[in-house]
Formats: sequence, C-alpha cells, structure tokens
Amino acid sequence: MTEVKKVKSILYVEDEKAIQEELAEVIETFCETLYTADDGIQALKYFDAYKPDIIITDIRMPIMDGIEMCKKIKEKNQNIPIIFTTAFSDVDYFQDAIELQVEGYLLKPISLELLEKKILNIIDNIELKKELFEKEQMLLQSSKLAAIGEMLSNIAHQWRQPLSAISTTATGMKLLKEMDNLPDEQFYKNCDVINDNTQYLSNTIEDFKNFFSPKNQLKVFNLHEYLNKCIDLVSASFDNNLIKTVKEIDEKINSFGDPNQLLQAIINILNNAKDALKDASTLHEKLVFIFTVKEDKDNHIVITIKDNAGGIPENILPKIFEPYFTTKGSKHGTGLGLYITHTIITKNLKGTIKVENEIFEYEEKSYKGAKFTITLPMIK
Repeated sequence: MTEVKKVKSILYVEDEKAIQEELAEVIETFCETLYTADDGIQALKYFDAYKPDIIITDIRMPIMDGIEMCKKIKEKNQNIPIIFTTAFSDVDYFQDAIELQVEGYLLKPISLELLEKKILNIIDNIELKKELFEKEQMLLQSSKLAAIGEMLSNIAHQWRQPLSAISTTATGMKLLKEMDNLPDEQFYKNCDVINDNTQYLSNTIEDFKNFFSPKNQLKVFNLHEYLNKCIDLVSASFDNNLIKTVKEIDEKINSFGDPNQLLQAIINILNNAKDALKDASTLHEKLVFIFTVKEDKDNHIVITIKDNAGGIPENILPKIFEPYFTTKGSKHGTGLGLYITHTIITKNLKGTIKVENEIFEYEEKSYKGAKFTITLPMIK
C-alpha cells in the first residue's frame, strides 16, 4: 500500500459541527496534527500559535468569515496555501478568493475525491518548494566555496604590508633596546603601530569569516559600510590587475536584510568586472564605478556598478543570470556567480537586478561597459 504524503499540520475551519467531524477524518490522514476551529477568530489564534502548513476553511461563518480571516493571515504569511469551502456560489466570493490567490475553491457538498486531490497537489508543491530552497542554499555555499581560492589570495596580499610593518617595527625596537637607545616616546609610538596593524589583520579575519558564514543575519545595515567592505575584499586582486575603483556612496543610506549575502552578491559582480577588464588588454585605464542613490518617490535604494571593459555581447545579455552559464570556460568559472547574485537580490533581499551595456563619459573620455543596476527596499 502506498504511503500517504503528509505535512506537519493542517488548520481546518468550519462552523457546522457535523460537516467538521466528517471532513476532519479525511483531512487528518494528510497531516501529523489537525487543528479544528469553529470561526475565524479562533482560527487566527491557532494560526499564530501553531503555524500550520495548509488552511482549509469555510467562507460563511459567525463572528469572522473565512474571507476576512484569510486576509489577516495573508498579511502575516503571503505564501500559506488555502482551500475555501462554501455552499454558496456567490460571484463576489470567487473574486475575493482570486484576489487572495488561494489554491482551491470547493462547493458543498464537498467531493472527497476532489478534496484529497487538492490537498495532495498542495503537498507536492510544498515539497517542491522545499527541495528548490535546499538546492538554492547548496548553490549559495557552492558559490562561496568557488570564491575561496581568490579570497585567500586577497588575504595574502592584504596581510603582506601590515605583517611587514609589524615585523620591521618589532625588529627595530629590539635593536634600539639592545643599543640602549629606545626613548619612551619612540617605544609608545612603535607599540601603536603594531597595535594598529594587528587590529587591521583582526578586522580582515572577521570580514572573511562573515563572508563564508552560512547563517542568515537579518538586520538594518549601513550600505556605505558594507560596500566599502566589498571593495576592500577585492582590492588586492584589483590592484594586481591595475583596476581603479571610482565610488560615490551615500553614507546615510540604510537597508534591511542579510548584509553578508549582499556582500557576496556585490563581490560576484565586482569579480565579473575584474575578469572582463583582465581580458581587455588594449585599455590604457581599467575602471570600475560604484554609485548609490535614494529614490524617495519609489521608496527604493539604487546601487549601480559598471566597468569600461567594452560591454557584454548582446546575444549573451538575456542569459547572464542563468545557472551554469559562463563565457569564461570551465577552468575559470562555474557559471554560478551571477545566478547566485540574482537569487540573493530578488529572493533573499526582495530587490531587483538588471544588466545592460552603456556608453558613458568619465573625465572627458568616452567609455563603454556593462552596467548592473540593483534596487533594494529602503528603510524608512
């Protein structure tokens, strides 16, 4: 016998006890726990307390009807699957159900076969969404792992100068002490140099540790601070390839979400620009621009990142955010970077991202390159 697919819990709302008891026997075969409520008010309390996976509800009920109840529930969880049951075929109810984007609308007397089919379809969709979410999380981590080699190279370059400063300062202090020629002023000055460079190394470790952290850290964050971290994290590879960064970042803009995921998304774009500029061997000056602006009328933050590498071939532009699509070859790219960036911006940070080619001027010179435009919700 085939095992019936189940979810953890279902909330069933019906004010007629006879119908409630009859259908409850069927519905509970599709869940580990079934919660039953007699009206919308009681159902709202159960929803808040137990967070069911599916809601099946009558429309005409005392105290609060099913439409009003589901409007309040959708305000809390837009994606909760809902099935309406009713003995009335009033057009207004159909219109309300459509606006609420419910998964089913069943007229009484309820066909048990049709009810079971609706529930099973919803369970299949829940399992599919869960599977897709897990795959996306794996891709996020895969993208991070693909960046480890480059990030370690950045660490090596970033640490070389402060480590040299610490070594030189400590050696000099030792030499002066042996010569009995280390005045207090010089001693304290050298200690400050060592401490400052040590703090810099410590902060760098923290930035890289956060970059590879798998945990979501939802919070309000300052965009200026995190975009500067992005630039710092790629600065060594940019310097090695003679790439200059031009930035105009508003220090007062705040956003909400996981700043480390935004960090990963922006770094993917910057690395993409770096790779394009590396291949543009005829350029006398290699440039990457980062700008931010607030669009108060649309309640959005806009981040613009562009380069002067000549742009992306027009036939490739529509595919740029597709998974595993790369123009770098298997040895130089996974094809996940910009796909992950698109996923982070659109799904995790509730924003938008687009890419286009642009001809622009900088310091009275004309350039052409790829332009990425990211919009994020603005914190009021």
